[in-house]
Amino acid sequence: MLYTTPAWGVIHQLVSIYSYEPGGITVRALISISLLIPLFSYAQENINCQFYRFHQTNHVVPEMTGYAAIDQVLEITSGKTSEATLGLGGKYRAVNSTTWVQLKPKGWELDSTTYAGDFGELLTISNLSDENAKTQTDWHKASLVSSNIDTTRTSIGKCLMK
Repeated sequence: MLYTTPAWGVIHQLVSIYSYEPGGITVRALISISLLIPLFSYAQENINCQFYRFHQTNHVVPEMTGYAAIDQVLEITSGKTSEATLGLGGKYRAVNSTTWVQLKPKGWELDSTTYAGDFGELLTISNLSDENAKTQTDWHKASLVSSNIDTTRTSIGKCLMK
């Protein structure tokens, strides 16, 4: 069976495990599924980002810390990095992640929205419009962070959410 997201495959397995009636779903299965739905919040918006400034902090060799101008892009459609973005060379492609999940701290109102990529990148987009932005579909400040043991890399730019 083909599922539109990996979450539906997990949900289908839960229903299969907890469903005692042929073709039927028990109350216990429905409760299990409803508890897991918040864990699978894939980025559903269309997000287009442009990054123009890069900062690297090197924790081992401090002399390698610094800023640089960049020209990189990212497009996310329905929780997936677009094929157009993935087809770009590393000089222009901002990420290596292919799937994105929105991180939603329960009970908190934040001034930004954060998405985690499956390659470890964190994309944070300001919920507050820039001074010239008129609607929610205008450009918003954004940062893209990735790290390993020795370095932390941040790309600064802007994103348009549709």
